[in-house]
Amino acid sequence: MTAQRYHILIDVAGVSKEVLSEREGLEKFLNDLPGIIGMHVLKGPVIAEGIPENPGLSGFVIIDYSHISIHTFTNSDEALVDIFSCKPYEQDVAKKAVLDYFRIDDASAKIQQVSWG
Repeated sequence: MTAQRYHILIDVAGVSKEVLSEREGLEKFLNDLPGIIGMHVLKGPVIAEGIPENPGLSGFVIIDYSHISIHTFTNSDEALVDIFSCKPYEQDVAKKAVLDYFRIDDASAKIQQVSWG
């Protein structure tokens, strides 16, 4: 039996360096987002700082059906978000939460939604 898959990739641009580099904010968002989409945190979040040549933050949380990862890049004012689950979730709710967290609108985002199974 093949598990179903629900995957959304959200790339955002034009984000303030303040939001992109705020470790505590990213940690809180990664703790809160699973509940917003009906999941639970199993492990994490883990947050790491980028190297001087590529500053930003990377955060990861394992959720009850898969994972959420976020990578921020302060040099280019971008963030890359990946939400993957084998349990259905409202991708539009997830998208809105991400856009709200990074304080941007749809025009500043590239979004790829994938569902199969």
